[in-house]
Amino acid sequence: MDFRLGAKPRASGAYGLYVSIARGRKQQRLKFKREEYMTTCFNNDYDTAAQKIIERVGKNVVIAVALGIGKPIGLLNALYKIAVADKSIQLTIITGLTLARPLLHNELEKRFIGPILERLLTDYEDPLYERDRVLQRVPDNIKVIEFFLAPGKYLHNSYVQQNYISSKYTSVIQDSLHYPVNVFAQQVAPSKTQTSQYSLSSNTDLFYEMAKRLKQAEDKKIAIVAEVNANLPFMTGDAIVKSDVFTDVIDTGNYHALFALPRDELSAQDHLIGLYTSSLIKDDGCLQIGIGKLSNAVANALIMRHKNNTVYQELLQQLAVTEKFGADIAAIGTTGIFEQGLYASTEMLSDEFLYLYNAGILKRRVYDHIGLQRLLNKRLITEKITPDYIDILAENKIIKQKLTAADIRFLRKFGIFKHDITYHSNSLVLPSGEMIAADLSLSKLKIIKECLGDHLKTGKLIHAGFFIGTKNFYRELKSLPHEELQQMDMTSIVRTNTLLGSYKLAKLQRQYARFINSVMMVTLGGGLVSDGLKDLQEVSGVGGQFDFVNMAQNLENSRSIINCRSTKKIKNKTISNIVWDYPNLTIPRYLRDIVITEYGIADCRSKTDAEVIKALLNVTDSRFQQELLKKSKVFGKLPPDYEIPKMFQNNYPSAIEPIIAKMQLQGYCKPYPFGSDLTEDEMVIERALLYLKDCSKLKLIILMALSFLSFSSDEKYKQYLLRMQLEQPKNIQEWIYKKLLQQVIGYQLQVKSK
Repeated sequence: MDFRLGAKPRASGAYGLYVSIARGRKQQRLKFKREEYMTTCFNNDYDTAAQKIIERVGKNVVIAVALGIGKPIGLLNALYKIAVADKSIQLTIITGLTLARPLLHNELEKRFIGPILERLLTDYEDPLYERDRVLQRVPDNIKVIEFFLAPGKYLHNSYVQQNYISSKYTSVIQDSLHYPVNVFAQQVAPSKTQTSQYSLSSNTDLFYEMAKRLKQAEDKKIAIVAEVNANLPFMTGDAIVKSDVFTDVIDTGNYHALFALPRDELSAQDHLIGLYTSSLIKDDGCLQIGIGKLSNAVANALIMRHKNNTVYQELLQQLAVTEKFGADIAAIGTTGIFEQGLYASTEMLSDEFLYLYNAGILKRRVYDHIGLQRLLNKRLITEKITPDYIDILAENKIIKQKLTAADIRFLRKFGIFKHDITYHSNSLVLPSGEMIAADLSLSKLKIIKECLGDHLKTGKLIHAGFFIGTKNFYRELKSLPHEELQQMDMTSIVRTNTLLGSYKLAKLQRQYARFINSVMMVTLGGGLVSDGLKDLQEVSGVGGQFDFVNMAQNLENSRSIINCRSTKKIKNKTISNIVWDYPNLTIPRYLRDIVITEYGIADCRSKTDAEVIKALLNVTDSRFQQELLKKSKVFGKLPPDYEIPKMFQNNYPSAIEPIIAKMQLQGYCKPYPFGSDLTEDEMVIERALLYLKDCSKLKLIILMALSFLSFSSDEKYKQYLLRMQLEQPKNIQEWIYKKLLQQVIGYQLQVKSK
């Protein structure tokens, strides 16, 4: 079975549903059979299009839209304005990951962040509902429901908290359709060559199944809407659709910028987590990584391992990695360069994958054919087509001795035969018109000479459901040559996040899969906390994390790797992220696998509770080890005489930060390994502002007093004051800001010089 849309599923119910949406684009043209939708309606104005959609579906509009950058913001804003003005219209918006400029309240924030946002987002159009939602003043006739939130943005926002759906990614369609969805919409990229062709671009993830399910509702007026944005990269493969898939296409010709993520600064903690994770990635395997700073750190460590392996090995030696975790690395990963390379099967395509691609690590192509993929995995064949290919394929019963029409289609599809070889009446027809018997026992040498291609075709380096990234990421996707872009297939979430399409093919393509995700906390029992707090305040969402953790348990030789910083700071107080228990788990402990902190690797799969607790204590910050050890003994989970091995009793920041600092002096483990959106001056100011933000009231008062007593020259801080427009304070507030910045920046520069 392949992953192609249109073939009948072999099973009914949920399994059959998932099988049907895991297929690709061979028969994916979801044409409308009902007469009223035979002609796609084209519009060049958002307000007119929104009004027409309301006239068609009625005044109760329930619109499901893509997550992230695929949101049709022009249409959403037009519908929102109409609903605000007309209270008889009921508007429900169902989505995930709304991206918008933050509301800046603090004057220093406005001065610092405002210009950066202008550089990053330029004319990006914010959704109108977002400001009202943040301020909790959404009109009563409008409801905004989300299944994944911008992390940490809506804590204690009662409107958002009450309208959050806790849904794993593969359940989003099912949970969305609990509501009477009658409009489904997303942004698409236009084709430069075919007017009736579009690309689903950043969001192929849920489109096909949602469109299919809406079209099956024969008794309901619906709309499936494309909002054209030429700034989106035109992705190929499963992302390509015809205009007749949509009831409405809106193309105003006025295309807004995409929401671009800023590049974050990596700490020593982050780099070490990335380093340990990189040692568990096997060559010739499959990789998934999530979003965020730790994913950036993992990519950076993998590139160091591949391109500067001597330095990489020296760093492992300095950290005594072999002594502490050598057995785990030998059993699970490798630390050499990537000879065969990696393939990516991930729900999100991000900057990190392009970094790995450009570094020559992401280079393992996979093919949608079980027999062919098996031969590649066993190294019986390579992607270079050689004269023995035909014999190997025949010996493994992938083709017959007497070639059939199906055999020829297979051989041409994958480039084993040249594209202009045809089949007719048990014969192969050459471009010259000459006919050869399609029988290997009679014409094998002639077939090898005349028909074989050079290299396999249709291979994929990446399968992903959606993407989001930096401005550079979007530019690079748009500039990639067509033949390279074809290797990056945007496809269904069911393909990337489950095994339901074809377990046999997934098993071969995702050999040695490593699914890497981040969490906020880990319990000593191995439970994971990644989306919510103990008071049920939602931080972000489950997303695909459960899918990948669960898949790792069901896919042979695959592992779930969970990254977790060992500590966090709350109001200047350091708190352990390794905890005894927690009432709001995202992943239950029976799915426990590998946990990595900046202190190392804890392999928790298939272990007893005592073994799991010991492994997690070994990677816990030593300031909290004894308290957790004591509790483990009190509850009978560890023997009374057990002690943490001495080699793990020095898990302190002071023991690891100098090692990373030394690496930075050599040009490795940089705070911004892939560049920054900030200038050098802005980096200095950012650190100062973060310091002030974390200060207690008492400490802030002391700083203010010290700044008033300081008479340092303005010239020394001129560039920072100019950037913050504080070189000539206009009032007492600006004067205080100026003095505080000078005080903190002066202190930090002094520390750095030491």
